[in-house]
Amino acid sequence: MKLTSVFPQIKTDKVQVKRSEGSVAAKAGSAQAVSGDRVELSSGSLEVQKAKDILEQTPDVRADKVQALKERIASGEYVVDPHRLADKMLASLLSDSVN
Repeated sequence: MKLTSVFPQIKTDKVQVKRSEGSVAAKAGSAQAVSGDRVELSSGSLEVQKAKDILEQTPDVRADKVQALKERIASGEYVVDPHRLADKMLASLLSDSVN
């Protein structure tokens, strides 16, 4: 299953680093480092970070669904509708060829 279409392309801007006046003095030759620098991320970058954090917390396999499906297969209750399967395969094939 492709996950490329799950999230639309999010445009991220470059990170901007703003220096305070104290850090300019440090850059000019002062031996002491001043902790006045800060980084501002664009809203697009923050959204990408949120999505990344959510994906990292989401398990790759939903064990409860897998176990329930295994039990249905073992008991003979699981039946595949061939027409529905063919429809989904064709839809997937057509959507991949358009992209």
